[in-house]
Amino acid sequence: MRQGSGTVAAALVVLVGGGCVTVQEREHGPAPYRRPAPKVDAASIVVDTPGFEGEAPYAYFDGATGAAISFDDVVARARAAQVIVLGEQHDQATHHELQRRVVAALAAPNVRLTVGFEMLSWSYQGALDRLADGKLDADAFAAEIDWKKAWGFPFELYRPIFQAAVDGGARMRALNAPRELVRAVRKKGIDKLSADELRQLPDLDLGDPLHREWFRGVFASGGHPATASDVDAFYTAQVVWDESMADGAARALADGAEQVIVIAGAGHVARGRGIPQRVERRRPGVRVVSVVPLTGVDGENAHDRIRQAVLRREADILVVPRFEREIDL
Repeated sequence: MRQGSGTVAAALVVLVGGGCVTVQEREHGPAPYRRPAPKVDAASIVVDTPGFEGEAPYAYFDGATGAAISFDDVVARARAAQVIVLGEQHDQATHHELQRRVVAALAAPNVRLTVGFEMLSWSYQGALDRLADGKLDADAFAAEIDWKKAWGFPFELYRPIFQAAVDGGARMRALNAPRELVRAVRKKGIDKLSADELRQLPDLDLGDPLHREWFRGVFASGGHPATASDVDAFYTAQVVWDESMADGAARALADGAEQVIVIAGAGHVARGRGIPQRVERRRPGVRVVSVVPLTGVDGENAHDRIRQAVLRREADILVVPRFEREIDL
């Protein structure tokens, strides 16, 4: 099993001992760290009117209060954190431009910054290192790893983020577990994985009821007919993704990074119960801030959408792009 500092599952515990791997129920002992359930006073939330700034206009809001903040406020809060999770909807150009802006604002020669990517599994780390070292330019990097096969969404959306990291002297890290491993987890279940597959897994917390409830709601909203066992299988795969990225971020800090930016889908923020709390479990006391751009917001529904996101504690910082542009895939 990949070494990590976090405790493995509360409801399910993966144990390795004497060459035998088992999955069992935990009845006694301390549960792993989890963020407490948020206490939200709906009456105290007063959402400000969206105001837009800059050439690529965004409105920024405090995720706990709904108060409007500036991009300078976003950068200040990010600089005060050790891990910054930047969510995205993968096909939204404005989301990636926001990520580029944050990377460019934080990257500097005197800051040991690592930018980690959900889009790349561990096998691509060598190519990322060559990109960071200037041995490959961005397009040569994309060609070497066959970006379309590695991720699938257009590289044009991500090139400016990679370039901002290179220009700022940041290191980069491939955060995700290999697809083959995640597929094996979903199809076979943890208890039927091979010894080699188990060795690749990070520590897993599969027992967070609030995270599981959130996932079931997302899964049901997609209209996919599924049995309870199907949902559990997909949930376990989701947790493997979240834990792998959290583990990679924690390892980057252990390797000397002062700050780590995680570029990942907004679903991996999961109201703080995806990547953020799993980093915190591995690195007690670490400061994590999440930034999530909202989708489907227009002039008529902006107030309600922002308020709903605050009530659900979608992220520490909420961002509303003035214009959203879907890429024709």
